[in-house]
Amino acid sequence: MSLLLTLPDPNPKLARAVETNPQRLRQWLIGLPAGVQEAGRMLLDALSTLNRIKLEPEERIKLLQEYQNSLEMLTGAFESAYASPGLPMKESARQAAQLALNLWGEMALGWKLALMDKVDKKFTFFTSSKMLPVLLQAVMYSFWRVYQVCSRLFQPMPSGMWAEIHQLFRYAAENRFLDERKTDNPKEKSTRPIATLYKQILLLALADPQRFSGAELDKIIEIIESYAMYAHFQPVSKLNSSAGFFLVELELDQPPHFVGNRSLEQLPGQSILIDTIELAKKLHKAEMNVEAKVPLANDRQKVQMWLEILRRVIRQWSISPQRLYQRIPAQSLVEVALGFQATVQQLNDGLPLSNQPVDLTEQLAAINDLERCVMPWQVVNESPGGYAILARDLPSEQAKPGEIVAIRANGGQNWMVASIRWLQQRHDGATEMGLQVMSAKAQPVLMRPLQSAAANQVAILLPAIAVLQQAQRIIALKGSYTPLREFMLLTTEGVSIKIRSAKLIEQQMGYDLFEYTSA
Repeated sequence: MSLLLTLPDPNPKLARAVETNPQRLRQWLIGLPAGVQEAGRMLLDALSTLNRIKLEPEERIKLLQEYQNSLEMLTGAFESAYASPGLPMKESARQAAQLALNLWGEMALGWKLALMDKVDKKFTFFTSSKMLPVLLQAVMYSFWRVYQVCSRLFQPMPSGMWAEIHQLFRYAAENRFLDERKTDNPKEKSTRPIATLYKQILLLALADPQRFSGAELDKIIEIIESYAMYAHFQPVSKLNSSAGFFLVELELDQPPHFVGNRSLEQLPGQSILIDTIELAKKLHKAEMNVEAKVPLANDRQKVQMWLEILRRVIRQWSISPQRLYQRIPAQSLVEVALGFQATVQQLNDGLPLSNQPVDLTEQLAAINDLERCVMPWQVVNESPGGYAILARDLPSEQAKPGEIVAIRANGGQNWMVASIRWLQQRHDGATEMGLQVMSAKAQPVLMRPLQSAAANQVAILLPAIAVLQQAQRIIALKGSYTPLREFMLLTTEGVSIKIRSAKLIEQQMGYDLFEYTSA
């Protein structure tokens, strides 16, 4: 097959505006400013200029290696600069993230230029093709870094990039380059074989990164880089069970997806399967090892979070969660109060929940504060189980994956409790959010663990749903759940109820959801 990659148009006028001597370039890079934003902008200007002049591939490769070394050194500073707990990102964080994304995009362009020059000369006399797998690997690694930044931005991959990633894999497979390393150092992440990098990109897509916060995503990437080699490619004809198999359509500009009940007999173009069965077995072993450490851990909450992330990706890479209901396009408006505390207050008729008397002045102040937190959102589509909604001009960092929200029809009276399942930051600045409704009849309570000096905390009771065979549950602040832990609840009517935790349903960044029984 021939490679068809998007390349920038050359501009001869820029030839004098870029340093092409590797030693002088290295000295210039060493002298970049300490500030990551200023250094990044200077690096981007120089790299984008280099990508728009003509050079011999050997010369370009030496220069790109210097640029990539510098970019790798800036990675930690960039990640700190654009770390954001939610959407919309603050302007400084958004600019830093976009700069990092542009830099890795230009790195990919540079390596593509060198690759295509080598491909064009592959069959010429005295021209070696030994550099081809190295360059293919360099492009794939740049795409891996681009996808990581996109995931931290809650953005999809740039248009056309999936198609190029699949192309590189097909070309490497046909030329038997998949398992060749860039160097012999197996610990160096940037030198991993093309096959491993491709698996990492596929697994990140299958993990559905828009469901995870920044701290969680760090763990997801760590898991992927540690276990990707246990995923395997299979021909479509080898499908014998939908569980653990995902379809990769190699001629389309789209990520892999769960096979499910889809017929694979008449697929358009070339396709393969990514088989995660061995990967899941390895992760189950890791899960058991972490479980054994939980009771003895000094930081139990941190180990519990690591355990829950493991369980979530095991589910994603075994059988991806499917919607129970078909989403129907809609054009209505809803009101949303973001956050656990705001949700409890809405369920309590707009008043703060406390076992201490609150005077009228404090009540009015609390109501005014809450009114400012309630924001209108446009419904994109809806189903009996949830909503996809969109808003613009939100306060910074208010929407967070794995957080509890209150939602009601615009001008309505009754609040429902929902969980943020995914976020997406659109290029026009709007924020999209996917909500799963947890209950339309939730009850706010105060909760205090027994045999503890801890103060009362807010919580939300969810009644049992007989038709779904779903037991009564409680949403509590993260870190509240431990097996068989006993709590005293205080309702808004002043009734005390003693309960015992029974089964953890899920642990998100903003809450624990677990079943309970009367104690």
